Amino acid sequence: MRLMVPAVAGLGAAVLGAGLSACSGGGGQPGSAPSSSAVTVSTTTVMIDGNKHTMMAAVDCTTTAAERGATPPESGDLTTRISVHDDSAVVRLTLSDEKPPSVDAFAISLKVGSGEFQFPYQAPQSPIQVQAAKDGKAYTVTGTGQATTPGQSGMRQATFGLHVTCP
Repeated sequence: MRLMVPAVAGLGAAVLGAGLSACSGGGGQPGSAPSSSAVTVSTTTVMIDGNKHTMMAAVDCTTTAAERGATPPESGDLTTRISVHDDSAVVRLTLSDEKPPSVDAFAISLKVGSGEFQFPYQAPQSPIQVQAAKDGKAYTVTGTGQATTPGQSGMRQATFGLHVTCP
């Protein structure tokens, strides 16, 4: 029996050592994080007045109960807030759970050359001004809004299109 205890202890140490080396990234690097805590990077496309930009960035999507008293008011029962940005673009959307989803508010900026398009946070003035479609976790939003544009003073109507997928 004395021989079995060291053999079993040695086998346990070998299994533990194999498990630890399997968890490490090799070369003394830490192991990868569990998928539940990993940041999901996805492709988001922003188009403003014919200028297109594709982002490879983390998309933050949160869904909460709609707040009728919010500014602007939120429609539907649930509201999804989407935020994504990189060095050239920022997108913020507030969408309802209605079918099709309504866009309760949006803000977009896009750097183009030495200028920048900026749609400050605003609610659509009419249901046809901004439209959204949802396919699974992917949203496509198109429309017009008041924006500052490169080379122009003041605000003017500008067209935009977005495609973003929530994790």
